[in-house]
Amino acid sequence: MQDEIMQPWVLVTGGSRGIGRGLVLELAKDYRVVFTYKNNAEQARAVEESVLRMGGEAYAVQCDGSDPEAAKRLATQCLERFGAPYAVINNAGVTRDGLMMSMSLESWRDVISTNLDAVFHVTQAFLPAMCGEKRGAVLLMSSVTAIKGNMGQANYAATKAAMAGLARTLALETARFKIRVNAIAPGLIDTDMADDIPEKARQQLEKSIPLRRLGTVGEVAGLAKYLLSDAAAYITGQTIVIDGGLSS
Repeated sequence: MQDEIMQPWVLVTGGSRGIGRGLVLELAKDYRVVFTYKNNAEQARAVEESVLRMGGEAYAVQCDGSDPEAAKRLATQCLERFGAPYAVINNAGVTRDGLMMSMSLESWRDVISTNLDAVFHVTQAFLPAMCGEKRGAVLLMSSVTAIKGNMGQANYAATKAAMAGLARTLALETARFKIRVNAIAPGLIDTDMADDIPEKARQQLEKSIPLRRLGTVGEVAGLAKYLLSDAAAYITGQTIVIDGGLSS
């Protein structure tokens, strides 16, 4: 138990697929990782097994962070077993696309709840323990959509734009505790969801990017790893854009 408490660990929300999966696999090279998933236990187990084959440790926990009580239970469970996390990486997110003039209130609130409220609940649940250790980092997953906008994604863009303001403000509040807070704003990333894009549409997307390609999950995970490292010890309150020049 003492070894577990002393071992640095990080929390990744929404870690069973896409960018979240990439975060878990990359960070497991240096940290013990706890990651959450909402519904797909099979996907979560597959990520655990992938990390195990790499020689790392990762633990999947089913949790809907938009439920404040679930976030508190997650924190209690993790803090009792591992102690304070070195980092909380808020990655979980959903889209419910549609033009704002016809968007249902349910679609609006679902995205706000998952993409914004959950960040508040989960981060707040772990912050006191992190402040007590006077070290650590919080990462928030924003999006290039927050910068450029995207038709049909008013709800999503609003939540991702909120990450920039939250990063700046929380960075000010936690600096005295030696905790850094930053946001990452990915552009078009080649995740499993990109597999459904028709080839012609994909080519058009790539042409819209100055570097003429989609980003990789590994590139986003590598940036996250850097922002947690000592090399980024003087970076806080920032939103780092990784989009191949799309927002330039």
